[in-house]
Amino acid sequence: MSATPSFDFNFKTPACIEWTLDNATEYLIDPDPQRDSVKLEACFSSQSSVASFQLHCPIRVKGIESYSCITSLINIRSIVTLKFDENPEIPDIVRKKLNCKAVCLHLDLCQPLDLIAPTAATEPIQPRKRPSGQVIDALRSLATATAINIYISAREISLPRLAAFCEAISQSRLHPIHTDTSTGLASLYGGGGGKIITLSEAFASTSRSENPPSYDQLESLPPKTGISLLSTDQSPSSVATSSRRNEKKRRRLDDSSTSSEADDYHSMWILMTNMRKEMLKLTKRVERLERENKDLNDELDDLRASCEKATDAADADEAALLEVHEDIHDLRVQVDFLAQGRLNSDAEEHIIETVKESVLTHILESAYNAKIVIEKG
Repeated sequence: MSATPSFDFNFKTPACIEWTLDNATEYLIDPDPQRDSVKLEACFSSQSSVASFQLHCPIRVKGIESYSCITSLINIRSIVTLKFDENPEIPDIVRKKLNCKAVCLHLDLCQPLDLIAPTAATEPIQPRKRPSGQVIDALRSLATATAINIYISAREISLPRLAAFCEAISQSRLHPIHTDTSTGLASLYGGGGGKIITLSEAFASTSRSENPPSYDQLESLPPKTGISLLSTDQSPSSVATSSRRNEKKRRRLDDSSTSSEADDYHSMWILMTNMRKEMLKLTKRVERLERENKDLNDELDDLRASCEKATDAADADEAALLEVHEDIHDLRVQVDFLAQGRLNSDAEEHIIETVKESVLTHILESAYNAKIVIEKG
């Protein structure tokens, strides 16, 4: 098995396709579903001289439950010239879709591109919805084009590497990554494989004419009135036979319509089932988050209570500490007075009061004794 080449670029990005048919500009912008995008997948290795160029268009076709893609494979050897414009005039429809600065790739082909569908798709390719029918009309037109413009975001690719790619194309130095067609087809769709569908194979049974009308044209046809005029060479029996044939055709069309409606109901049922599963998951998740939220609220209440207790204890400790500081200050003042041989004011007042009391007591006792002596004399 050969080693994987080292690519100069390898990307897959939303793209808008433009080409000309009968002097009218055609576009492939919106696939089905329209919320998705047509994508350009491109890779290039200058070292190995290989490259790949593919367009992927999402679409809903019969034979596949979910939507898939029709791949437009551009053979590298079929590219005659490849140029790019880094400042193109972008059509409004392209600007609205990409919504960014774009680069335009101009491809001239020596043969139209190949359309490839998943192997599971029913042949001839039949759309499941009207938008897919419009996409098929656009792809049918694109499959006949030999000059294509591809608009992509300018952020997706380095312009010097793109210039090197264009030069390698002009020098015919590149070849496809898978030289064997069967190997290349088998590698598509995640290894599920694809098959080439051409206009004659995929759409020959949809109409007897060489170029069948588009889906928009079919919808614009006037309804049948049910009244017909007999020509001179028609008999009532031939008219009755023709009516029976038309009735059979209508029944076949009705059967096809019923099948399409059944596919739509099946898709809708799958979608509703998936939505129910997602809603159940979301409900369980909401219940779990509510329980976790309740537990967090309980823990938060406990933390608040603990913080309040800690705050009260801190306030009490602060008050006690202030009292201790005041006592220490008083003791320091007293120690300073004693160290200087002085007394503080309280001690002085106490001594004065004591001296006063002693003097008064002595005077009173002396006076009392003198009185007694006088009386005796």
